[in-house]
Amino acid sequence: MIRYTAITLMLAIPLLGGCFFSTYHETQNFDLAQARPCCPEKVVIEVKDFENLSGAGLKMRYRAEQYRIVIDSYNKWVQTPDVMISRYFMAAFSQPGGSMLDERSYILSGTLNSFDINLTTKTVLIQITCQLKERKTGSIKLRKELSASASFQQDSPVEFAEAASKAVHELTEKLSAEIAAVTAGKN
Repeated sequence: MIRYTAITLMLAIPLLGGCFFSTYHETQNFDLAQARPCCPEKVVIEVKDFENLSGAGLKMRYRAEQYRIVIDSYNKWVQTPDVMISRYFMAAFSQPGGSMLDERSYILSGTLNSFDINLTTKTVLIQITCQLKERKTGSIKLRKELSASASFQQDSPVEFAEAASKAVHELTEKLSAEIAAVTAGKN
């Protein structure tokens, strides 16, 4: 009887060793770069939280193949991508001294459709659908789907975050141009 217990224990120790002696990986958090102000002149924009339809969450996700997504448990975003993008837009479209009671006051809202880190193409693709409403009347001035991508060289979370920042900055520039165009006639 003791012999069987000893044999079972000798066989179980190597299996348990993997649990006890696995390598330690420190979890790292990443954020988008600081937004640069780009709000059209004399336009006041309140940014509402974007809805996340992309499936991306706090953990970084990578597209390894067309239909294969890998989730990285050791590299995370500081906030979910939809919240980071909303926060980025808030900083980019803030207008010092602007009032929500102004004639040129708008509400920006939308959805994050894609936040994709593609290891095959070495790109980060971000796609949003946004809507700009006039605060006073509630009329929709702009409804647009925009996308931007940025490339990275190495498969590294640092480079993924840098590429995501570039893509969000490009999205912001595109959105600013669209907002400027639809609000140009308003005095």
